[in-house]
Formats: sequence, structure tokens, C-alpha cells
Amino acid sequence: MTLDKSCINLQPGEVYFSQSLDGNTTKELKTILGSCVAITIWHSKSKAAGMCHYLLTQEAKNSKATRIMQKYRYGEEALNYLLKKMALLHPLDEYELAIYGGSNMYPSLTSPSIGEMNVIFAQNWANKNKLVFIKQDTLGNNGRSVTLDLSTGNVSLITYNNKGAFGEY
Repeated sequence: MTLDKSCINLQPGEVYFSQSLDGNTTKELKTILGSCVAITIWHSKSKAAGMCHYLLTQEAKNSKATRIMQKYRYGEEALNYLLKKMALLHPLDEYELAIYGGSNMYPSLTSPSIGEMNVIFAQNWANKNKLVFIKQDTLGNNGRSVTLDLSTGNVSLITYNNKGAFGEY
């Protein structure tokens, strides 16, 4: 996680959750995605906010425990961490969630792609926990830059192809 006074750049395998802006100088969270998935979380009344950036759905069964700093590389760990943080503050149905990423950056013969598996995993997690993604920009072949404004909950999205940026939302 790179940090300046106003923006946290979330790297792959990182999670951030803040209860409110009180005394917090961070104004936004930002991440860049390919096949990875980012979930943004916002609570409009309390201004609680969060984001995760995961690479794969879950750790391989034969893998020995990853280091603490690597466990959020997996959707299973990252999403469950956010769920616990959310539940401590407010009923889950009061949060606004969005999902981004899951591109097929490396076309292959296997289906589903890593990006597709990441998106499906997040959708299943949301369904299991009775959560709804109010915004979704997933799949395709483009990279994305996602920025969450911590004072408003608004998300800025820029999409990239192999020639550079081509869309802002």
C-alpha cells in the first residue's frame, strides 16, 4: 500500500476499511486492475468505506499458510475480512457495494478465465451474504483504474486497452 496524505494506492492483495473520515486525512482509495477484482464498500450515513483488491479466489489447498501480508491476495480472505468489519458497524444491507475488474488480460484456451472466476466468486459471496452490487464493471479485455472518494462514496473509473486510457465514467 502506498500512502500519501490524500490517497492510498491499494496494491494487489491489500484491503482497506475506514470507519469514518473523522481525523483521517485520506481522501481517496485507488487501485489498478486487470484480471484481479476490486470491491468497494460505502455507508452513506457514517461514511464508513473500504476496498479490497484480490488476485485469486482462494488459496490452493496444498499450499502452506501464506504470510499475513499475502492472505488478502485471495478473495475468500479479503471479502470475509471486509464482511467482518462491515458487520461490526452497521447492518449489512445498509452498505453500497460495487465490483470492478475480472478482465481476461491473457487470452487462453481455458475457460473460465482467472478474471471470470474472480467475478463469479465475488457474486457468489454477495449472494450468500444477501448483498447486492449496485454498480458493476467487470470482464472484457480492458484494464481499469478505480478510485473511491471517501467523502462521497463516488467511484471514478477509467478503462484502458493496450493503447492507453479510452473511457472515464
